[in-house]
Amino acid sequence: MDALLNPISPEAPSPEGARTLRQLAAELEARIPGATGHSRRVARYAAGVARHLGLPRERVARLRWAAALHDIGKLKLPPRVVNKPGPLSELEYAMVRRHAAIGARIVARFADGELAAIVRHHHERFDGSGYPDGLAGERIPLGARVVAVADTFDAITSARPYQPAKRHHEALELLADEAGTQLDPEVVAVFHDFFAGPREMPLRVLAR
Repeated sequence: MDALLNPISPEAPSPEGARTLRQLAAELEARIPGATGHSRRVARYAAGVARHLGLPRERVARLRWAAALHDIGKLKLPPRVVNKPGPLSELEYAMVRRHAAIGARIVARFADGELAAIVRHHHERFDGSGYPDGLAGERIPLGARVVAVADTFDAITSARPYQPAKRHHEALELLADEAGTQLDPEVVAVFHDFFAGPREMPLRVLAR
C-alpha cells in the first residue's frame, strides 16, 4: 500500500495522518477476506480514470487515497457479518451499508473533507437509490462516481465465495448495462476508454 500512496501531495493527508491511514489500510487487507489487492486495484483504476479525465495532479492524488480507503469503515463492523461467505440477511445488509459513513468519519480525522466525502458517497447510485444519502447524478462528488465504477469493475472481475470472476470484456459490458442507473454513464465511458484503449465517443465536460 505504501508504494501506491506515495508520493504524498499537498492535497493528501499529513505525514502523520498518512501513516495512520496506511496502517488502517493494511489492517483492512489482513482482516477482510477478498480485500487483499482489491483496494490497490480500485485505487489504480480510479487514478488512471482521473488522469484520463485530465484532473490536476493534486486531485488525482486525493482520489487515489480515497479509492484505497473506500472500504475502511468495514473495520468497525462485526467480523461475522463482514466475513460471511453466503448471502446476508436484511439486518446484516443494513449493517454493512453503514461502512461508507463510518469510513468517512474515520478518514475525516486524518484528511480533508473532500477526500472523506468520496469515501462517504462511493455507494450512491446515479439514479438516487444508493446510500448513505440518496444523492443522484452530479450531486454525487465526481471522485465518488469514479470510485463506484472502479469498485464495481474490480468486484465483477474478482472471484468471491458467492460468485466466479468474470472476464474483463464481460465486466465492461455489465458496466455499460448499469450506466445511467447505478453508475454515471460518462464515467463508465471514460473508464472504458482508459481500460480498453481509445475510441471515438463524444463526451461533455464532467462536473468538476
